[in-house]
Amino acid sequence: MKAEALCLLQRYEEAIRLCEQSMAFADSNFSGYEIYQVKLWRWFFISKSYFHLGRLEAALDLLNKLEKVGSTKEMYASKKLESSVPLSVTIHELLRHKNAGNEAFRSGSYTEAVEHYTVALSSNVGSRPFSAICLCNRGAAHQALGQITDAIADGSLAIALDGNYVKAVSRRATLHEMIQDHGELAGDLQRLVSILENQSNDMAKESGSLGRSSGSVKELRDGHRCMHLMEEAKKGISLDFYLIL
Repeated sequence: MKAEALCLLQRYEEAIRLCEQSMAFADSNFSGYEIYQVKLWRWFFISKSYFHLGRLEAALDLLNKLEKVGSTKEMYASKKLESSVPLSVTIHELLRHKNAGNEAFRSGSYTEAVEHYTVALSSNVGSRPFSAICLCNRGAAHQALGQITDAIADGSLAIALDGNYVKAVSRRATLHEMIQDHGELAGDLQRLVSILENQSNDMAKESGSLGRSSGSVKELRDGHRCMHLMEEAKKGISLDFYLIL
C-alpha cells in the first residue's frame, strides 16, 4: 500500500527502492507459494514504475522475466491492475514505433519519422518522460522538414513534460536562434545553464567531491558565454518572420 501511495505521488524511484528493500524481508517471512506471489507482485510493480519513469527497456526486461517465471495470468486478472491490456504489449508497441521513427529519421525519411513518433505519442498513457523523448525527436524531424514553428511547439511540449530534459532545451534554443528570437533564446540558455549546474552539483554530491567534470565545466562556460552574446545580439534585431512563415 505504501508503494502504491508513492506511485500515486509520482515518487517512482522511492517506490522501486521500497519494493527492492522489502524483498529481503519477504524472503525471511514467507515461504512457498506466498513468497512466489510476493516476488511476482514486486517485480510487476517495479516494472510499472520503470514505465512511468520512461525506462521502457528496463520495464520490458523485468516483464520478460515475469513471463518466463509463469503464472502472470493471475496478476493480470488482479483488480490492482489498471488495464486489461498487458503492459508488455503496450511497451513493445511504443518501442516499435519509436525505433521505427529513429530509423526513418536516420535514413532521411523525415515525414515517415513524424508519423511514427505521432503514433507512439497517441498510444502512450502514463509515461511522461517517454512522451518527452518522442516529442523532442519529432521536433527534430519537423526541423529537418523546415517546419520551424512545429519544431518549437514540440520542444515546448517536451520541456513541459520533463523540465530537466537538456536535449529538448538545447534544441529549442537552437530553433529560437534560427528565427532570431533572442529574447526566448536567452531564456532557454538560462534554463540550460541552471539544469547543467544542478546536474553537476548532484553528481558532485554522489561522488563525494566538490569538483566538476571537464565536460560539464565546458558546457557551463559555453552556456554562460552564449547568454552574454545573446544579450548583446538581441539589441535592435527583429524576428526572421520569413523563416517563421
